[in-house]
Amino acid sequence: MVSQLKTLIQELEEWARHKALPFWADTAQDEQGGWYEDLSLNREPNTEKIRRLRVQARQIYVYSVAHKMKWYSGHEIIPNSLGFMTQYGLSPDTLPGFIHLLASDYSISNNKRDLYDHAFYLLACGWAYHATGERRALTLANEIADFIDYALLSPNGGWRESSEGNLPRRQNPHMHLFEACLALYDITKEKRWMNYAHQIFNLFEIHFFDPKNHAINEFFEDDWKIITGLKGQSVEPGHAAEWVWLLKLYEDYSGVDTSDYAEKLYNRICASKTVFLNDKEHIDGSIIRSTKRLWVQTEFIKAHIAQMARGNTHAENRAVATIKTFFECYLEDNGTWVDQIDNNGLSISTTIPTSTFYHVMCMIHGACEHALIRD
Repeated sequence: MVSQLKTLIQELEEWARHKALPFWADTAQDEQGGWYEDLSLNREPNTEKIRRLRVQARQIYVYSVAHKMKWYSGHEIIPNSLGFMTQYGLSPDTLPGFIHLLASDYSISNNKRDLYDHAFYLLACGWAYHATGERRALTLANEIADFIDYALLSPNGGWRESSEGNLPRRQNPHMHLFEACLALYDITKEKRWMNYAHQIFNLFEIHFFDPKNHAINEFFEDDWKIITGLKGQSVEPGHAAEWVWLLKLYEDYSGVDTSDYAEKLYNRICASKTVFLNDKEHIDGSIIRSTKRLWVQTEFIKAHIAQMARGNTHAENRAVATIKTFFECYLEDNGTWVDQIDNNGLSISTTIPTSTFYHVMCMIHGACEHALIRD
């Protein structure tokens, strides 16, 4: 089975190297080095759309991974994208931190300072440094972390959603901050990043992990009480899958045993025995939204890989089945993807989001790095 999995992962790598990376570099980046928010279904950039600045960060991550893995040269793309992100996103209104949204003419559309966004600026800077050795990227990462602590730190633990203190609070930005800090620790071995990871794991144990339902709590009041109503009782299986992957990385880097949490989350998301995960469910497991985003399935594949590394005897079979069907339902031979399918496996996408590349690349890179070492 490992040899079958290895073949599938090699096919994913070939698709990224020869189809996706060249296509997006040629099609989705403007003359200033910025990335368009998405493409139309005929693969043309939607040039007039507002851009989330974090999409720029995600693409820096994508091409930094590709450069580091020698899949695609990032010599021009990485500094150009980083330059665009900082020129138009970092303090264009003279206030500290990165803004949230850019208009199509590069003016400010929304100057909110968002925690979720800043997690990806950290990830982008860490990987840009890892790929190129450019010290300014690492310096910027430390400045971003300083800003997060200065402007977004919450007296109730963790960090606020934004500079505006939006509610409800979410576990999701903290999860991606966890991801970024683990990456920076792996790259630099600096204790600062592991200290952040320890803080977030503490939040996971106390607030995010539901010990009764073996799920991830999503939405909270300012004091970390779960919000009332349907939203407070909804869960996203894709986030549970992400945590399975991240808990394995945290254990590898810190030595903290996370196997019990990971096993409980993994068993919960595998309980339906389906190849793909639903977008949203009730905490009791009943379906709220049976549509299936691409990113959710990339996280499911990563969860299989993580549990395979822990010795789960079923994870390899599940990984093979999910990757096979992932090729059939989501990946296009032209280097693009179907972003969402319905319960019958039919596309319901209206655009091809650029931001999805982050999830695809993270899955392919993770699979290459962690699954193949067993062979």
